Amino acid sequence: MAVAHIGQDRLSPDELMDALEEIRSDYTGGNPAAARRRPPDTPEKLAAEKRRIHRGGDGNHRFEGERYLNIRDDKAVRRFQLRKLIDEGGQDSVGGPVPSHPTLQRWNSEEVGVSKEEIDRLEREDALPEAFVRNGWWYFMHRTEPWPVLLGSALVAEGAKRLPAVREAQLRDLDETRELYESWGIKNIERAMKNQVEHSPIGADDDHVVFGENMTRAHVNTPDLQERLRKVFILRLHQSRV
Repeated sequence: MAVAHIGQDRLSPDELMDALEEIRSDYTGGNPAAARRRPPDTPEKLAAEKRRIHRGGDGNHRFEGERYLNIRDDKAVRRFQLRKLIDEGGQDSVGGPVPSHPTLQRWNSEEVGVSKEEIDRLEREDALPEAFVRNGWWYFMHRTEPWPVLLGSALVAEGAKRLPAVREAQLRDLDETRELYESWGIKNIERAMKNQVEHSPIGADDDHVVFGENMTRAHVNTPDLQERLRKVFILRLHQSRV
């Protein structure tokens, strides 16, 4: 049987997923959990990291809106993307219990010693050059690629949580973070950890992972779309190094 090649042949959904995971495996040396970030080992280091994250404003979920705007020909997909946009932008906007993910990010920062006033000031400053380059490409990609590729690009970060090794590592991370925060004397650990919980296999991201995989299998279904996703997948993996 001839071997199918991504970008040249039309891969089946299983073949496409296998090809993308082979790229991830090459990047991570066969251990997909190795790519996740480890937390700093002191509250001072974590606070410094959070200050860098806040500088220039939180644009982390603007791309979810770009995805929504790009889906013009499939009402069912657009509807679920709206649900995802609400998860990211705040379930409390429609009477739900969880605020926006940028708000959860701020909660974590406040609990490790970064004040609301400092966060406000940092978000009004210019973004760091590396963040400008990294995020500039990411937003541009969301305005120029077909929507199946946009949804498929979620397989790199969110989609890694479908992998047993990553899921297990993230669940261990929750216990380790709780122990670390207890040792630091963090006053409101639940508030400090809410962002991490939401982005873990027991949070809203679990539904998002299933959505991303299902959309990729169903709609990234031509050699051109599959080749576009291959390139985006590789660039997204390298984006974390910028």
